[in-house]
Amino acid sequence: MRNDVARVLDGLRASRRPEFRQLLTEAHLDDPTPPVPHPDAVEPYRWLLERLGDGLDLTAAGWLPPAVVLETMQRFGWDDEWIGKGNREDLTRPVADLRATARALGLVRVHRGRLRCTDAGRRLRDDPIGLWWHIAAHLPLGRSEAERHAGLLWLLTVAASAAHPDQLVADGMWQLGWAAGGTARPLDRYEALGARRETSAVFDRLGLLGSRRTREAPPTAAAVDLARAALRADAPAPAVRRRPATPGPALELEITLRDVEPRVWRRIVVPESVTLRRLHDLLQVAMGWQNSHLSLFAIGDREYGDIEDYEDLGSLATTLAATVEPGAVFRYDYDFGDGWEHDVRVVRRTTSDGAHCLDGARACPPEDCGGPGGYARLLEVLADPTHPEHADLADWLGRPVDPEAFDRDAADAALQALPLRARR
Repeated sequence: MRNDVARVLDGLRASRRPEFRQLLTEAHLDDPTPPVPHPDAVEPYRWLLERLGDGLDLTAAGWLPPAVVLETMQRFGWDDEWIGKGNREDLTRPVADLRATARALGLVRVHRGRLRCTDAGRRLRDDPIGLWWHIAAHLPLGRSEAERHAGLLWLLTVAASAAHPDQLVADGMWQLGWAAGGTARPLDRYEALGARRETSAVFDRLGLLGSRRTREAPPTAAAVDLARAALRADAPAPAVRRRPATPGPALELEITLRDVEPRVWRRIVVPESVTLRRLHDLLQVAMGWQNSHLSLFAIGDREYGDIEDYEDLGSLATTLAATVEPGAVFRYDYDFGDGWEHDVRVVRRTTSDGAHCLDGARACPPEDCGGPGGYARLLEVLADPTHPEHADLADWLGRPVDPEAFDRDAADAALQALPLRARR
């Protein structure tokens, strides 16, 4: 079972509340029978990938063309339950959700004003079973840890066919230590619905939740199987699950977050053949970032990235071994607003059966806290309960922050699980 799921389940078990015990029992996550894939259910995403072809020009405002919005609404019968013309993406939630969740699932991306399939999207548009497992492996969705926890709890209620799911999500969030922002009180069911919405939007677009008139009905068998597959992650598509069978050439890297004291650092080992695109994913997981901002590599006198309107960037398909030697130091930038810069030192050549975390120290700063200077101030304010901004910043975070916390075993498990569950 995935590490993030195990932590949520352990948090629910710790409460000893009967409704959580019942939820865990009826979800049948220990059932040795694997979930059944439903390839027909993923047709909206498969069709979108096929419709994009080599890419689709967006409007000047960045939306899908009205004709494509209308075509999508009519193709899946969503116009029957939608008020309005259904030809403007910004006013047509079903299509907006389909595109947004496809992007969050790593199937599409925007590049230079065009909506394009990612490598995974191109590979899976003719493989509906693989697409089903890909979607399961990427759930839950969410822009924050709180939203992902809410998504996990909601998936658990679907797997258990539980009644009143949003109240259970709200109660579970409180049990896991989350409070409603600005109030220090438990979430209500409407706030829980908002927190889990990005995850449930995938099920909605797949037609697994029924119409608005029957939303209180039990989830379909296809919804239960998808939720269990997402929670268990024990039978992903073969192309996603594949790992090197024997040790091969590898590089040991030491990553240090610049301008943060005491030092936040990690030492990892990665296959020598790793591409910069894959290295980005590994650095995100090893450090503890949420992969919700832009990034690039600066190696020698060349920058590498995939950023709209940035010219002359090297390809992320470049392998690390082709650009560096042991002893080299290069820079990895994340979140151009906050300006997190990392020094990555190539320690030595070695062998490994995959990516692993060898060592490290101190917690990753919270996302969107203002960069190194903002993080230092955040810790200063949180350490002083009498500070006038203490309550506001504590509410903004919604959880305790321990700057010394680092779990090497958890980081190592997350790196090893990355082939099974790519990040957003």
